[in-house]
Amino acid sequence: MLFHHLGIQVQDLEKSKAFYTAALKPLGYTLNMSFADGQVIGYGVGHTASFCISGPESPASKALAEKNEQFATGPLHLAFNATSRQQVNEFYEAAIAAGGKDNGAPGIRRHYSWYSGNYYAAFVLDTEGRNIEVVCIGTEPTD
Repeated sequence: MLFHHLGIQVQDLEKSKAFYTAALKPLGYTLNMSFADGQVIGYGVGHTASFCISGPESPASKALAEKNEQFATGPLHLAFNATSRQQVNEFYEAAIAAGGKDNGAPGIRRHYSWYSGNYYAAFVLDTEGRNIEVVCIGTEPTD
């Protein structure tokens, strides 16, 4: 089953917004949704937001705060599809320029050969330490 959308909670919405707006642009994602006074934003290709970000003042965050709970912001690995190695490279460059930290430069991942011998990916830690991957499989010959 495919997911409808995926959402993450962030501590610094403006910093995350700047990062994801730049990093996801090479994949064709645009900021196409904003509600709850701008505390929830969404990115997608076309008119559907498939990746959403909630800030600390969002309704969900406030509801959890009332219960003395919080969203987990710890280890998380998100992998976005790319249609070409060039998109992977452009994501990596844009994400680093937007404040991300290198967690694996673009290249073939031989250790994922069980998945595909042609697994080309880049990994960047976002502004709050989440592992963001962009992967392209099978569109170009194995190096």
